[in-house]
Amino acid sequence: MITVKPGFVRTRMTKGMKLPAALTAEPEQVAQAIFRAVTIRFRDVIYVKPVWLAIMAIIKSIPEPFFKRLQF
Repeated sequence: MITVKPGFVRTRMTKGMKLPAALTAEPEQVAQAIFRAVTIRFRDVIYVKPVWLAIMAIIKSIPEPFFKRLQF
């Protein structure tokens, strides 16, 4: 089983939204990442944009009680 975490994806649903370019993937990038994960390098979790791996590593390192108090 593979979990795909694409982050923001530029689609008709997100049209008009101000999405950060560095964090936003194109649908073709998502499809290519899934294809690579299945055929070439099988992983349990894939991030389409590598920057999300770093972001999630930082988020996961924050202790849960502190994370729940954060105001976004």
